Amino acid sequence: MNAASLPSALTPETGQGALNATWAAITALLETDPAQAVVAAQACLDGIRAQDGSHWAALRTRLLLGRAQHAAAHLPEAAATLRAVADETRDLRDPVLEAEARVPLGKLLLDSGELQEAEEQLTGALSLTSGQGAPLGLRAAALNHLAVVRHQQGQVTGALNLLHEALDLREQEGDVTGQIHCLTNLGIIQMWFGQYGEAVATLTRAHALYQTQPVNLKLETPILHNLAHVHSANGDNDLATGVMDTAYQSAVQSRDVRMQAMASLNRGMFQLELGRTDEARASLQLALELSRNASFQVIEMHALDGLGTLHLQTGELDSASCVIRQALNLAVQSGSRQAELEARLQLGKLHARQGELGAAREELELALRYAVDVQSLKEEGTAHECLTDVLRATGELELALSHSQAALRIERELFNAERDRHTQNLSVQFEVTRARYETDLYRVRTEVEREGRETAEKLVRERTAELAQAQQEVVTRLAMAAEYRDDTTGDHTRRVGRMAALIALALGWPPEQAGVLSIAARLHDVGKIGIPDSVLLKTSTLEPDEYQQMQTHTLIGARILSGGRSELLRMAEEIARTHHERWDGTGYPSGLRGSEIPVTGRIVAVADVFDALTQTRPYKPAWTPAQAAEEIRRQRGTHFDPLIVDIALPLLLEPRPAHTLSDDDLIALTQEDADHVLNVFEQLLIERTRELEQARQEAVQLAAHMETMALTDSLTSLGNRRAFELKLEQWLDQSVREHLEFTVISLDLDGLKGINDRHGHARGDAYLQCFAQALHESFESLGPAYRIGGDEFAVLACGALSPAMLGEIMTRVEATVARRGFPGATASSGSAVYPRDAHKAGELLHLSDHRMYEVKLARRHAPPPS
Repeated sequence: MNAASLPSALTPETGQGALNATWAAITALLETDPAQAVVAAQACLDGIRAQDGSHWAALRTRLLLGRAQHAAAHLPEAAATLRAVADETRDLRDPVLEAEARVPLGKLLLDSGELQEAEEQLTGALSLTSGQGAPLGLRAAALNHLAVVRHQQGQVTGALNLLHEALDLREQEGDVTGQIHCLTNLGIIQMWFGQYGEAVATLTRAHALYQTQPVNLKLETPILHNLAHVHSANGDNDLATGVMDTAYQSAVQSRDVRMQAMASLNRGMFQLELGRTDEARASLQLALELSRNASFQVIEMHALDGLGTLHLQTGELDSASCVIRQALNLAVQSGSRQAELEARLQLGKLHARQGELGAAREELELALRYAVDVQSLKEEGTAHECLTDVLRATGELELALSHSQAALRIERELFNAERDRHTQNLSVQFEVTRARYETDLYRVRTEVEREGRETAEKLVRERTAELAQAQQEVVTRLAMAAEYRDDTTGDHTRRVGRMAALIALALGWPPEQAGVLSIAARLHDVGKIGIPDSVLLKTSTLEPDEYQQMQTHTLIGARILSGGRSELLRMAEEIARTHHERWDGTGYPSGLRGSEIPVTGRIVAVADVFDALTQTRPYKPAWTPAQAAEEIRRQRGTHFDPLIVDIALPLLLEPRPAHTLSDDDLIALTQEDADHVLNVFEQLLIERTRELEQARQEAVQLAAHMETMALTDSLTSLGNRRAFELKLEQWLDQSVREHLEFTVISLDLDGLKGINDRHGHARGDAYLQCFAQALHESFESLGPAYRIGGDEFAVLACGALSPAMLGEIMTRVEATVARRGFPGATASSGSAVYPRDAHKAGELLHLSDHRMYEVKLARRHAPPPS
């Protein structure tokens, strides 16, 4: 349908049915052709006005026009239309129609980055739909959009609750499209929490619902978009880039400019992670252009932030400064704490790169406070790391150390949370695998009776092989969990297992036994799970007691694997205990010598050392295979079994191994052995959890201490300028709500320069401290005092303080300072009263400061105190 096919003049008088049909047609165009929907809605509105149609019909048509303008990315026009409709419907006292206007207006403001006003409109819509009889879908839409606002503001738990309420309403009314929107947003928040499995399940549920509906690319695009994010969060940026490119093409086909901008932005960030700088630059520039043209401020902020990261990486510092400051300004305007946090982190890094350490520290300390406020642990750790570098450069080593310790605690907390998630997923995977196996086995036994023993036994072998492979995957992922701090991919354990199997085959082992070794060898360092991070992650030389603690990973690994009945676990225990023994008897933990060391331990020792030498470590670069082979050869007969060295070296230097193991060589792990491994592993996790709780408590105490330091003047112990600005904003908010008065007082201490020049800065500091103490004592009953810089002070006082009252108090302050050793001390002061003199923080401070300087110029200065 197009605008030409719609009636040019429709009113309730000419037929309400025809008018309803026209509105339905325009609503359909919103999804398929927003630009045509704008033309159709305007034509319908012109027709109603030409025939003097009802005001109610015109309002509803204007509401459709505003929605069409929004869908067509005409955001300023849409905002004006929807605001006018919302205001007029309020006068009509039609709560449902008013809510119908406020919900799309809130969504539009959200897209534009105006979070505060978006929250007001959507909260208003919820209050209008709180009574019985209100449309469920309208309330669900308001809840869904408000959840996105809360998420942008850093209130993630609140967003999650709103989405669950919205989903319940969508399910009650049977709105599948609405359910898809809610599930897509739920997937986003679950991914933000690091619940990647739950996010995939939620998005898969959304896509399954989508497949029951007619093709709608605007509905499918966000699902693809967020699935790409899950792949990126799991570390597969190649796959994420491909899926995001599909989402972008889908958005182009559906003419969804907002999703085009978002997909281009995220594609650029994935490309940046992969080091494809030129491709990333093009994608991010496209996202910036699309978001600016359509006034999508939130996307614009993130595009600028991404370009800032790119420019920092490429050394384009002037360009980085420009885009980061643009992003920061937009974040402050929109009230997005998360975006402001990211911009201030970027700006702090930029100042540090440019050698502007004071400015870098200021931005990073503010970013740290924001990270704590919004519970963004990753950014909190980044802020601590950056502050460590800045403070080390300024020579403040003790403070740098405290930030470094906080960063380490956060890193440990993030690691342990990720490891716990891995272990939980392993347990679930194992139970699912076992249940599937039992189901398949039951079905196979039924087939035995019906089809004959030969066919059924073949199926049993196939299912048993599948179970063996799945169980081996569970055990080898335990090895990944143990290695996670050094090797998040598990590639080290996989390579050691493969090398050990190749050496065993060359020694004449049967393929079945070599297959067992390939799995068992992967568990050689499983005991590292019991070593504290402070020892395991240390990059410098270990102290003697630390080295002894590190050696215990062999005994811990043997403990985890002990008591198994299968050949796999018995061999794994043997390897874990003996792979650090040496041929000459100087190894650990038992000092075994020569053939006393089991051959499995001797094989894995060679494979483990060779792989460790050829990989990058925090304490060394990677060696070439030839260099590693030469080192193995040098330690032949001291560290390693000479025979195994002679057989292993030609194999380890081959680019492609001559021997491989087939699936038939894989050995199954018994149920009892698998349960045993998981139980012991769980006990060790409980021990590490206790360490984590202690680290969390220390981090909370450190954060509280840092917050106090950031807002306190170190010389006078009064609040600093930042503390004054924050308190002033709080008083303003409270006074607006409760209709209170308060006074802003600016003060300038006279004579400080003269004391510094004649008696030295120590005497000047004592003068400042004395004045600050007297100021605090005199104003304590009225409000807090602050030192905002140099010899400048400020006070916030409850109520309207007259100039005469202020003069009396300042006379007492000066007298107190004189009694305490500074005769003749004077200070100039000026004040401004809210709301009598001004309504904004900047205006109040400027006016009080101006009046203070007028007093300072008018009065005759007394001789400086001695």
